[in-house]
Amino acid sequence: MDGNSSLKRFLISIYGYTFFNALMWLSPVYAVFMQDNGVSDIGISILLMMWSGAIILTQFPVTWFARKFGAKNTLFVGQMLKIMAFNLWIIWPCFTGFAIGMVLWGMHGAIYDTISEDILYDEVRARTHTNVYAKILGRRRNFASAGKALSAAGSLLMLFGYPAITAATVVCLCLSMLFLMRMQLIEEYAGIQPDVSLTSQIKMGLATFRAVPALIVLLALCVMVTNFSYLNDYLTLIGLDIGLRPEFIGIVPFFMLCAQAAGQTVAHRFYNARWPVIYSMIIMSGGLFIWFAMRYNILALVALGAAYMMCSIVKIVTYAHFQDRTPDKNRMEVLSLYSITDQATYMFVSLIIGLGSLFGSWRYSILILGCLLALVGVWAAVFMRRAKTRYRKIAYPPTPNVVVRTDGIDVI
Repeated sequence: MDGNSSLKRFLISIYGYTFFNALMWLSPVYAVFMQDNGVSDIGISILLMMWSGAIILTQFPVTWFARKFGAKNTLFVGQMLKIMAFNLWIIWPCFTGFAIGMVLWGMHGAIYDTISEDILYDEVRARTHTNVYAKILGRRRNFASAGKALSAAGSLLMLFGYPAITAATVVCLCLSMLFLMRMQLIEEYAGIQPDVSLTSQIKMGLATFRAVPALIVLLALCVMVTNFSYLNDYLTLIGLDIGLRPEFIGIVPFFMLCAQAAGQTVAHRFYNARWPVIYSMIIMSGGLFIWFAMRYNILALVALGAAYMMCSIVKIVTYAHFQDRTPDKNRMEVLSLYSITDQATYMFVSLIIGLGSLFGSWRYSILILGCLLALVGVWAAVFMRRAKTRYRKIAYPPTPNVVVRTDGIDVI
């Protein structure tokens, strides 16, 4: 099998897995389901924070498991955990049941965020197609967006009840596992290293960041933009807040995911764009968040959609640069630390959104996030220019467990 046909087969598998994993009919209604079973607005934020906390606490154990038993097997375990989480919500619909389910779902998130991203980059690189990684990353996230967009129809299935919606979601997860079964990994990049301990993994990850400081800058920028612009878990509740009937609240995440997909489709064209262009997009996105919060009606969703599109471009560009500058040997450990930082930031954002809702409307939460997003753009425009000069002069110390690639470090 030649490189192109091998890559094509792999991409079909990873795209299929990504699509059906994202096709969650429960997505637009699970927050409403929780509210119907006595969970308050702040309680929902707490549950989402527990989801993030589970990702943080299990991130390195998940990486160790993948090193010992293989990346593909670990992805299978993740899908099983997600199925168990959703079934538990139906069997035990109370705060405790939701909390345990969120922890199980969070463990799946730890696997998905790190292992699948590690597989994608390494398999593309192994087939000598690294130059198209940004484009493939955008396409993969479009498949995820397509799955999430179709999931918006889950609100129309409320007539059949939550158990039926859960069953349909489980079927999609089983289909994602079928695509995992046909996924062929190149042996060298299958991720099996049974002698690597948890402690050594953490040390290797931290040593990599010390050796390649540009990774810290790219991580900070990508994580802040990703989380300060992330309203996905609250979009259906926002739809109710602006006056949509429960049967039609799925239109809000559907529209936002379409806007996000549009940005992801063209994001690779911005890979070599000047960084001031990227910073300007961040600032404009923050301004659009603020404008939506001030207007807070159905028509203002257009502004929020434009912000989603620009932020998706920024996320693809910064994440692709982050991956390109990560040493191959330590990619899984670096991605684990990335995921931990990402989820810790999301917990902070969930707290902000929960506190903002205490004022009587989600609009105050959105207003705060818009201000933070605009400040990130200003911070980047001021700080990154200084960082470029400072990082160019750094002499990287040798580290025994880290393979350091020093080309193109001063990218910002």
